[in-house]
Amino acid sequence: MKIGTISVNINTPDYNYGALLHSWAFIKYMQKLDFVQSAEVIDYLTPYLETYKEDFHIIEKLKEKNYYEARMNFRKYRWYKWRKKKFKNFQKRYMTISKKKYNQKKLNDSVLPYDTVICESDVIWSPKLTKGEFDHSFFLSLDSMKNLKKIAYSPSMGDGDLEENYQKEFKKYLKNIDYISCRESYQVDIIKQYTNKEVTKVLDPVFLIDKKDYTEIIGPRLVEQKYLLLYLPVNNNKKLRDAAREYALKNNLFMIEISTKLEKKKTNNLWRIPDAGIEEFLSGIKNAEVIFTNSLHAVCFSIIFKKQFYAFSRKYAGKVRDICKIFDLSNRYFDDDNFIEQKKINYNEVYKKYKKMQKESQDWIINALTEDNKQGE
Repeated sequence: MKIGTISVNINTPDYNYGALLHSWAFIKYMQKLDFVQSAEVIDYLTPYLETYKEDFHIIEKLKEKNYYEARMNFRKYRWYKWRKKKFKNFQKRYMTISKKKYNQKKLNDSVLPYDTVICESDVIWSPKLTKGEFDHSFFLSLDSMKNLKKIAYSPSMGDGDLEENYQKEFKKYLKNIDYISCRESYQVDIIKQYTNKEVTKVLDPVFLIDKKDYTEIIGPRLVEQKYLLLYLPVNNNKKLRDAAREYALKNNLFMIEISTKLEKKKTNNLWRIPDAGIEEFLSGIKNAEVIFTNSLHAVCFSIIFKKQFYAFSRKYAGKVRDICKIFDLSNRYFDDDNFIEQKKINYNEVYKKYKKMQKESQDWIINALTEDNKQGE
């Protein structure tokens, strides 16, 4: 079996840790399966990203004679470039990626070297995050994929149902897919409205493999001190930040922040690392005493590495709330951002649930890959 996977992963505007890691983990798991001859990430550039340019507004600030902001934006641009370089090095060293690069037209017109294609994880089924239009590559509805087995493993629609003007198109695209799963539990019934096929809730791909499988890509410990890790991939949540700072002071913890859009800073009790790579991100989580975040994947890796964590609100918060709920950890999520310290997580119980759901998710994808008969519409 030759597998190609497609998602938002190696080509992203902000070089997001979760986007790269869910695809790395999924390919890692595929390569463990005896019946899989090859599995690789399809190097796909979405229509939106073909024209996207990261703009730090340096020239505008200079024209406005706002030299302080121009200088700060230049420094952020420099850190962005360093993080990008680390991401590219990670891809080159650890990821299996198609030799060909595709935009939508090339992907549609090509003869693909796969017998199975899988759209895999992340918020790839939401038109809100693809600039108002569905990217039908993420629904495996291209001409090049007509005669291939098509599987959806843990894609997300984001929060809530679709607006009415998208519903007919969504239903049409689901007809192309032979096996359908989704990542968020609240989306199972939503997707079922648009298809007669079975829809199954599965775990994010980072859970398909075990803690020991991440050993090869985890960097060295960042600092000798015991520390709190703060990570905000979106929204500079002041309540989250204040709660983390107060917790660190109360518990005599150094604080490390790996949020990507802030000024780099190092003091006696704080280290901000806006240019961290994948290896540093995972090390930050693995070796932390506690994690404060509003990130889905930071919560996922906190669970994998059995770390204490607290999750706060954000834009499109449903996925963060949901991952806490399915592991019976809803008390670790603060929808109103009003932090209340909780008892330590009993990971004996959490891991029992994790291993059960991991096995169910593994069984689902193995069945989808190996079953001869495609599901009927």
